[in-house]
Amino acid sequence: MTHAQNAQQFRINPLTESFGAEILGLDLAKPISDATFAAIQEAFQKYHVICFRDQVMDEKAHLDFTLRWGELEVFPEEDKTTTAKTFYNVANTSREGEHLSEDDPRVLFQKVNARWHTDSSYRYVPSFASVMYSTEILPDEARGGETEFSNMLAAYDALSDADKRRFEPLHMVHYYEFGRRLYPALPPITPFERDAVPPVSHPLVRVHPDRDNQRSLFFTVNAGNEISGMSLEEGQALHKWLDEYASKPEFIYSHRWCENDLVMWDNRVLLHRATHYDMAKYRRAFRRTTVAGNGPAFGPFSLIPAAVTSK
Repeated sequence: MTHAQNAQQFRINPLTESFGAEILGLDLAKPISDATFAAIQEAFQKYHVICFRDQVMDEKAHLDFTLRWGELEVFPEEDKTTTAKTFYNVANTSREGEHLSEDDPRVLFQKVNARWHTDSSYRYVPSFASVMYSTEILPDEARGGETEFSNMLAAYDALSDADKRRFEPLHMVHYYEFGRRLYPALPPITPFERDAVPPVSHPLVRVHPDRDNQRSLFFTVNAGNEISGMSLEEGQALHKWLDEYASKPEFIYSHRWCENDLVMWDNRVLLHRATHYDMAKYRRAFRRTTVAGNGPAFGPFSLIPAAVTSK
């Protein structure tokens, strides 16, 4: 599919049969017309994750593009290896460019992100979307380092009717501090972080009013493993099953990063994770912004406001 950005032409190419697309020929550092942005919005809603190739973007251009989508989240972490509270470094390098050791807390945070998750699920209002730009990618010969995305709309649709009924009333507890259980070497969270993001409960089955109430699974593996409405043992067993279920190849698109990729994904309907790579040998760095959500996650038994359903 070909569109025009003023005098420019750009193409939208699907990356898999079910979701994911790349956009070629569009320069996001230049002004984008309303018609062009509407075409991007339509592609995002359809494909859930979109990759803009060959983007040369400084922080201002990255921020300006993200702000077209809505209000930005401010990250709660006090040491984020970032230059501003709206940017998060997904990196094994420091803000000064130092290649960090594998036991550095900032690198341990990246290991937490190697588990299926959706960004900011630990907030009462989960995020809408993430926008990540590659600043330092792995060489071609390096193994791993991809970002995998799992389609939770397709995952829900593929459930048996019995499992759909069983999951309907369940919630998962999400909490920011869970990463410390996974990696006890991480420093304890600060009082500021504890106050900023207390534990929350979200429905395991998420209903999407903007998609005619289509449903998806909504859980994470890096911010909890407890299911409300079940015993601890039963909930953790179900959580383990969900982790394995999300890893089925038919639900996944694996993105191998290229130089100057800008990738945007929908946190409402996708999970993602980074695949393992040799952190001691290779440097890998990205700059990420996150678009805030506009309300809590709705479940099958939520009272959805008319103002939301009418949008």
